[in-house]
Formats: sequence, C-alpha cells, structure tokens
Amino acid sequence: MISPDSTHRRVSLRVSKKAGETALKLLTRTELLDRDSKVRPEGESLVIPLVRQPGPHDIKSLKEQLGKVLIGQDEFEPKTKSVQSLEEVLGNRLSPSLLASLPSSFDIIGDIAVVELPPELLAHAKVVGEGILGVHKNVRAVFAKAGTITGSDRIRPLRHLAGERRTTTIHKEFGCRFKVDLAKAYFSPRLSHEHQRIADMVERGERVVDLFAGVGPFSLLIARRLVDVEVDAVDSNPEAVRLIEENKRLNKPKGKVRVWAGDARDVVERNLTGKASRAIMNLPSAAKEYVDVACKALHPKGGILHYYTFAEGLDYEDKAVKELEQALVSHNWRMVEKIGARAVRGVAPLHWQVVVDARVAPARG
Repeated sequence: MISPDSTHRRVSLRVSKKAGETALKLLTRTELLDRDSKVRPEGESLVIPLVRQPGPHDIKSLKEQLGKVLIGQDEFEPKTKSVQSLEEVLGNRLSPSLLASLPSSFDIIGDIAVVELPPELLAHAKVVGEGILGVHKNVRAVFAKAGTITGSDRIRPLRHLAGERRTTTIHKEFGCRFKVDLAKAYFSPRLSHEHQRIADMVERGERVVDLFAGVGPFSLLIARRLVDVEVDAVDSNPEAVRLIEENKRLNKPKGKVRVWAGDARDVVERNLTGKASRAIMNLPSAAKEYVDVACKALHPKGGILHYYTFAEGLDYEDKAVKELEQALVSHNWRMVEKIGARAVRGVAPLHWQVVVDARVAPARG
C-alpha cells in the first residue's frame, strides 16, 4: 500500500502492460514522461506519471501507437535520487583537476572499501572516504592503501579514511561467506572468479593442497562444491589459519578440509609428501621458490599445478609458462601438458598476475 505522506499527485497515463515498453519510449521521446516519479503496475495495466497534461495532438499520437489509453490523475511515489558517481558527490568539495584524479575503481570487501589514492589526493583523503560512503550505502568503513603487500603473511598497511574503525568483515563469494581481517590476513576480492574457476576444475575423489591458503577461499569453495574431495589448506600466518578454521564453521563444507599452520615447505615435508593430485600456488611474488615443494606434495607420478606469478609485457603468458618450465627442470620435473595460461588481473601498466595451469610429472617418468 502506498503511504499518502510519501506520494505526490501527477497527470497519469494508463496503458496495458503489453504496450508499456512502447509507451515509455514514446513518452520519453515527446518529453511527457515524469522521470522523477515511479511507474506503477496495477492489474494488467501500467500507470505512468506525466510532467503535464497531453495536448490533443499528443493524445492522438498516443492512441495511434498504443491503442486504448486513459489520461487521469494519480498518486505516485517519488524516485529515490541516487548519486551516480563519486565525481558527482564530490563535485562541490574538490577542484576539477582533483576530480579528474579520483580512482575509477576500488575494492569492496564485505562492507569495507579499500582505495588506492594518487599523491595529489592524499591531502584530501578524508573527503574522498566520505564521498565513497555517500555513494555506496552498503559500505561502513573506508581505508586507503598505505603501502605494498609485504612479508610472508602478505599484509598491506592501511590508512583509515572514513566510517567505522575496523578491518574485520564478512565477504560473500559464490555462496560462501568468508570472515576477513584486512589488517591481519591476505584476501583479494579481485580473485573471486579465479577462486571459482579453480573450484570448477577439481574432480570427485581428488586431494588438493592449497599451499598459500590465506583465509581459505580456494579451499572452501572446492570443498563446498564436492562431497568426496579432500583439501589441505596451508598458511604460515597464524591469523589466516585461525580465520580458515572460522570460515570452515561458517560454510560447513561437504568435503574434508584440513588446516595446517606453518611454512608450506615444512608442512609438506612433514605431512603431505606425495599426497595430492593437484596443488594451488597462489603466491605470485615467490611461487617460483616453492615449485619443488609443490612437486613434492603431488603424487609420485605427478599431477596438476596452478602456478601464479607476475609477468610484464605483451608476451606475459609465454614468460610465465617459461618460468614454470625452467623451475620444474631445475628440480628434475617436467611440464607434460600446458592446460592453459591467462592473465588473472592487471597490477600495473603492462604488468600482470598470471596463472599457468599445467600437468606435471617427474622428468624420469
């Protein structure tokens, strides 16, 4: 039911729902449509708000193209005016040159936004943060990147700009919920489709080793999809391990997920040698140093690697494949088949995060 307090009276046009699309196009072209009020369905009709009373010529044209029409007066709800862009909400607070420097995109993880600001906007960071809150009503906190991802824990320093002062949130991805703490454990929403792509490749009966699991998106998406699958999620960051355990409870995976705390080299040596049919190596800054570890985790006759690295230039795929091939050879393994290679995301101009999916085996096999 429409509340009288939230409506306003307008000239209206009633047409059949079948003629609704044609009517809206015609009213837009003739500048009769009231764009600030909501069209209302009513039975088999649409009640459309008009900005003025149509003249005789307008009514004749409407009848010719729409058939039976009824002009009257009706109550309409006003449309909720929404800000279309960050530039619009900050138009009166920043100069044109600064508006032109606003980032075209940023990450939203759960209800937290993380933005990368160019140097010229650093002095106006709070204003930008408040603008993001104004545009994205689902965002409760805004942070700026304050440095690069460093260390084995893969933590990026953050600077609070606006909203709530917290770094924990729940991020939803393909039906899973992940508790994330951006200040304590690695997670990237830009890998969302990559998480799902790998999960879709895993087959029944497999055992998968996720060598650098973060908060568990690869591991839990795989185990959520399949009952008869085993996943070993490994991370050296105790906070990430704690969050994987919590995310297991949140998502109740069908398959079995084991969580291992420690450096992947030590965990595989002590617990996972020769166990896996597939290994995920999402540590692009240093995956090359762990190729021998991934091979050790695979069955003695080999298996599948998902190898992530960084590569530059237009031939980034070839460079990534060659890097993996050379690393395998140095550890007496070989690439049996290149299943695929692709850019996962751009990290700078002509600089990419690349994944190589490959079937590998010992060189003697």
